[in-house]
Amino acid sequence: MIKLGIVVQRYGNEVVGGSETLARQVAERLNNSGFDVSVFTTTAMDYITWKNEFKRGDSILKGVNIHRFPVEKERDIKQFDEFSESFFRQPALQREQDEKEWLLRQGPYSPELIDTLQKRQGEFDLFLFFTYLYYPTIEGLKIIEKRCALFPTGHDEPPIYLDMMKHVFQKPNTLFFLTAGEMDFVQRTFPGSNRRVLVRTGIDFNDTVTPQRFQHGYLQYAPYMLYAGRIEKGKGLEKVFDAFREIKKHDLVDLVLIGKQLMDIPREEGIRYLGFLPEEDKLSAFRGAAASVQPSPLESLSITTLESFSQQTPVLVNGKSAVLCEHVNVSGGGFAYNDTDDFIRCFRELLKKPALRRKMGLNGYEYARKYYSWDVVIDQLGSELRKLVSR
Repeated sequence: MIKLGIVVQRYGNEVVGGSETLARQVAERLNNSGFDVSVFTTTAMDYITWKNEFKRGDSILKGVNIHRFPVEKERDIKQFDEFSESFFRQPALQREQDEKEWLLRQGPYSPELIDTLQKRQGEFDLFLFFTYLYYPTIEGLKIIEKRCALFPTGHDEPPIYLDMMKHVFQKPNTLFFLTAGEMDFVQRTFPGSNRRVLVRTGIDFNDTVTPQRFQHGYLQYAPYMLYAGRIEKGKGLEKVFDAFREIKKHDLVDLVLIGKQLMDIPREEGIRYLGFLPEEDKLSAFRGAAASVQPSPLESLSITTLESFSQQTPVLVNGKSAVLCEHVNVSGGGFAYNDTDDFIRCFRELLKKPALRRKMGLNGYEYARKYYSWDVVIDQLGSELRKLVSR
């Protein structure tokens, strides 16, 4: 049996985050498919503060061994953002002197995790790291002498161009990617990196969901567009609010937002913030929406886009994101918009043309079924990891 060590900054059912959820789902499914999986992570639950909330030490979750280590420095996100803004304004050569300081502030700073990895790596056949951006991956890859692989979940953002990232993308024997767009971007940015494999990720399909569960449970009877995810600056929501105001002048429609609120939401008629929803309620919300929206310009995958497709609901995506454009262009499951007027035109077309909405929704569903089924993903990923060990 292959002993696999997984390294990720946060881990657990309570943890909300794209790469962290991917790490947990992959760990559990690989463990069930014959790998002996252990996870090395921190006691942090929240990526904003890195506050120690989980109990340190060893535990088991759904058969996966978990080893948690404390974070030594909590993060003040305001101070970090101010430092980052100043840091990334510097010329590249000048930045190199402060890269270590930026990494320590970025966190989660857990030297005990790195020390334990170094001491115990001989117990494992290989290591799998999740996301390029954080301290456990950047420092962990420096000390691992075993074969290793990385899900970088990378996109075009300032940190990926730091000098320290060259090692992050060159050290792993294999880089696993969630979309062709992500793989192409990394190949252009780090042409000397090792083997690159498009494995995507899996999603769970629930074909029994009905829109009535959400409509009746949350008294949502007007047509609506849906945003699901972190509600924060940088996600492109400001333009969605602007577009919604114009749409609302002529059409009876609501904007429903679900997820963690990290920015102010306009208190206006028709804008409804519902917080976190239970899984089946969330899927029902997708099922009943006229369209879901994904306005972020920076995405390496977008699980919410795939969740929308799984419920046969078309998606409006930011045309600046190559990954999101790939989803809608390959699938035919939605529109990419370039500005506010474009957003308004695309949404009204979906709202006014039920047949088009159904066709695009079905296109997205078939695309997600073909490429993002967990059985297909885990078979390919497991095969690649076994090849890595045998080499």
